[in-house]
Amino acid sequence: MTATLIAILSLAVLGIPIALSVNRRARGPMLIGTAFLYGSGTMFLILLALSIAHIRWTLISVTIASLIVFCAFALIARRPGGDAARADPIKPHLLDLVTLFTILCYARFATLAPLWEWDFWAIWGLKARTFLEAGGIDWHFLESPWNIFAHTDYPLLVPLNDDFVALLNGGWSDRWLGLMGVACAVALALVARALAAQETTPFFASLLTLLVAALGFSRDVGLAEGALIAFGGAGVLFIRAALFDDDDGCWRHGALMLGFAANCKNEGLALLVAVTIGVVATSWSRASTTVRKLAPAYALAAPWLILRAAHRLPTDLAEGSAVSRLLARLPHAHQILAYLAEQLSRPWFWVAVLVGVLIVPAVARRRERFLFLVTAIQLVFYIAVYFMTPNGVRWHVLTSWSRLPAQIAVPIAFAVSLMLANSLRGSQDAPHAEARSDE
Repeated sequence: MTATLIAILSLAVLGIPIALSVNRRARGPMLIGTAFLYGSGTMFLILLALSIAHIRWTLISVTIASLIVFCAFALIARRPGGDAARADPIKPHLLDLVTLFTILCYARFATLAPLWEWDFWAIWGLKARTFLEAGGIDWHFLESPWNIFAHTDYPLLVPLNDDFVALLNGGWSDRWLGLMGVACAVALALVARALAAQETTPFFASLLTLLVAALGFSRDVGLAEGALIAFGGAGVLFIRAALFDDDDGCWRHGALMLGFAANCKNEGLALLVAVTIGVVATSWSRASTTVRKLAPAYALAAPWLILRAAHRLPTDLAEGSAVSRLLARLPHAHQILAYLAEQLSRPWFWVAVLVGVLIVPAVARRRERFLFLVTAIQLVFYIAVYFMTPNGVRWHVLTSWSRLPAQIAVPIAFAVSLMLANSLRGSQDAPHAEARSDE
């Protein structure tokens, strides 16, 4: 446990100057939440860079590289600039204690035993342990056709973070790795708490944070779901805020978070595409400007995509003819969609979201069209995969569909909850810019 806790603290410390370089007004929950996420993403880049440079992973080599990054960003954060004013402090509420208790309960669940998920044993944990023994990314392992079951094309942010814990531990142990998922959920909750406080009262902000924390808890402990929910959820919420205010700090936060989400799972890359489409569709008059602000996300996604192509790591969806499979299954679309509806996890949540959308005033719905569009596009991407999969549709649905909608639940829940809260307060038309102090 000690090594994992030290790793979490180290990542948060590493991320502080990075978060301040992105937006120097970040304080309190916003600073802590973004710092851990940036630390986690940066550690992935450090280990990836060391492996590309053929520098063996050791605690000393990783520490030296981390110190160089930390000092570089500390110097950037100290440079004079125009956004150094302090943000308003977040007012605590008694409901925050309920959220804290909920997090502690999830931490207990995530650490009841060594990680137990089959996908951890066969994909994420297997890669991490193999890389640890090799002292870097083992490209021979990833290129071997015998290891295709490990989804060798998947991005490596989560396995490399597990390797960082192992380096601190002095050897491999998955007994307490579940705490990394807990840290991701906490980071997302802190970001949501800070953003909600800029738009509503402390009571509603705390209540919304409790909801976000609960939705951020991935039941698939040890997989990349928790990291993807955190990075993707934070990224979408920052882009939402940026579209309201055109705030450069939120644009930078959102783009970087989405870039790291693309390095968690392939669904993160799909989310980046969905956000880009949503940004263009909802800000058509300034689409070229807004899309350019997403460039850091694509820059972060590019290295793994290039490496994946260079090492010819196959993607199962590309096997054979995906178009032929799509055309063959389209006549059975009603059956596939009915089966997806039957297997939908947490149907009550999506019913509640739909009811919430229908009962709020139309002006509030128009303000949240970006989030509605992104959610709809991402769902279409998810469903399209089942029409093109080379595997049996029922098997593929049973083994993955329960996880996918949870990846996009936080942003839509955040938006609908805020609409309902502001409607109850009678401030449904209050402009976002007047409520934000943008931490």
